[in-house]
Amino acid sequence: MQPPAAGEASFMKIRGALPLEGVPRRQTAEVQPPDAPCKTVEPGASNYFGESTMKKFLPLFVSLCGFAVAATGANAQFYKLHGADIGGGAIGQITTPLPANNFTRVNQTSTDSFGGLFSLRDHPVPWAGLEFNYAFTEYHQYYTDYNSSSAVIGTLSAKNHVHEATAAYMFHPKAHFLHPLGVEPFLNLGGGYLDFVPVDQLTNQWRGTGLVELGFDIPTSNPHMGFRVQGRELIYRQPDFNQPNLASRTWVATSEPMFGVWYRW
Repeated sequence: MQPPAAGEASFMKIRGALPLEGVPRRQTAEVQPPDAPCKTVEPGASNYFGESTMKKFLPLFVSLCGFAVAATGANAQFYKLHGADIGGGAIGQITTPLPANNFTRVNQTSTDSFGGLFSLRDHPVPWAGLEFNYAFTEYHQYYTDYNSSSAVIGTLSAKNHVHEATAAYMFHPKAHFLHPLGVEPFLNLGGGYLDFVPVDQLTNQWRGTGLVELGFDIPTSNPHMGFRVQGRELIYRQPDFNQPNLASRTWVATSEPMFGVWYRW
């Protein structure tokens, strides 16, 4: 057997530091060389739940909600909320690469998963508003490395938690044909950041993201509560966890169908 090239050896070294698990069904077992080292990482060896990141975002979101309640109750003079609401629900996560990607020798894919979304909205004017979001998902990143002959060297699996902090402008189009149905459509445009927190020894990585949301609110007999159905789209570059040999430079679109509830003051 010929010794691997420098780049291959470096990728194999990274593989040896991570758990190889759950190779996708569309890939065969031959992507894992029999002589490839594999070191199992104990769950306790890392910050499994991404506690440091959650400590950053969760207090921020709770503070925003507390501000909304305090501002409404005290009728704060520096900012008065206008039909503000808080909402939450379950989201699905489906990530696909965008066309015309400049792929490197590393091909990167992600598994599908579920997560949660929490939002704070305010409407300074009837036809527009502001939205602040926090979301959490958990899934695997798969990296498949190829040599100069396009032969598969191996596949690496990295489980990560993803924390989203985004904001968007809200627009309420006048859709008269929806009025008989009693629904309130909206279109949101914005962006923010995603924090990818790996379960293993790799370091977390931030990525900027664009955000597009399209959906509608469904009022109920209670004027303060209702349901929310929407589709979300996040556009960003896949993480490499600051490892040059994992850099696929792949731009992806993550689609997130969401169903939840809202409470309005």
